[in-house]
Amino acid sequence: MISRTAPGPAASAAPGAAGALIARRLASLRGILMQSDDALRARLPEYFLVYYRHLRTIRNPPRIEHLFQKGRQMFEYLEADGKDVLDLGAGFGLEALLVAIYGARRVLATEIDRDMVAVGEYLARAIDPPLDNFESRYGDGIGMELPSASFDGVMANCVISHVRDLEGFLREANRLLRPGGIFFLSDENNSLYLPARGRRRRGWHDMEREPNGPYFVARRALIGEHFPSLSGNELMEATRQTRGLVGSDVIEGTRELLESGRVKRKPEFLYRDPRDGQYPERELNPFWMMRRFEEAGLQPELLPAFFSRGIERHPRQWIKDALRSFCTRWPALSVYVWPIMRLRGRKVR
Repeated sequence: MISRTAPGPAASAAPGAAGALIARRLASLRGILMQSDDALRARLPEYFLVYYRHLRTIRNPPRIEHLFQKGRQMFEYLEADGKDVLDLGAGFGLEALLVAIYGARRVLATEIDRDMVAVGEYLARAIDPPLDNFESRYGDGIGMELPSASFDGVMANCVISHVRDLEGFLREANRLLRPGGIFFLSDENNSLYLPARGRRRRGWHDMEREPNGPYFVARRALIGEHFPSLSGNELMEATRQTRGLVGSDVIEGTRELLESGRVKRKPEFLYRDPRDGQYPERELNPFWMMRRFEEAGLQPELLPAFFSRGIERHPRQWIKDALRSFCTRWPALSVYVWPIMRLRGRKVR
């Protein structure tokens, strides 16, 4: 299914007191993001500043408004008003916070980085008035064994391309959803957007670059630990030949190489962390993803690309407006003109 729906900008769309409360909390969050580096550093980890400076969000009102509008649209696509929402891999939790601000009944943001979890907890307390419908929890949301049918919405932003078991991830999202619930996916590793392909693949090669690429170093250490008698040259060759293998397959592949002169087992993908199988940035075809949604029991819908409204100086805003109009009218073509793909799947009742 292709969606032509294009929810509007961030605003206090809710009427009366509810709208006033949303506006007050957005103003408070805006004030936090407008603080000096020293003020932010006193309360938040350095990584937060590095990340949001890279996105040009800190002390940049147009970019802050862009973030708010994007959060509003996620909220609307999730149909989250008065609903329970789970964010899988929430990062610093800003998107999940915004879904809570805009009116979800409860938002659980899960993340495997403790510093990021702490940021979400701090922001929920620091916003005026504090959020009592938001929880930032440490751990892998997929592995937490949360009760079945406990959420109306599940969201995953810039997570799915790093997941080892994509099909299992989607099945678990389906299990966690109530009948008719929505899984919302946004990811910038859209394989159909060709201009980003070169940058992404350079990143893959950097992870395996000899002799100091992180994956190369980790695999060399793993082989060296299990085969301490290998010479330096033998160790390097075994590390090269087992590229893309994970865990025990690295060890067995090295054994095959030593016994027969070649590695018989073949990797699923050449660029993976040998310790845990994590993908650096897996390219995903949106139409292939829609088929995976269907297999997991989620009715797929391809959403238009997101472009913020009224925050840029002309003619830049004109370009955004034209792209938004194009992508809203022909969502299937938006994946060719914008790097971020966005899908939602509704659990079959």
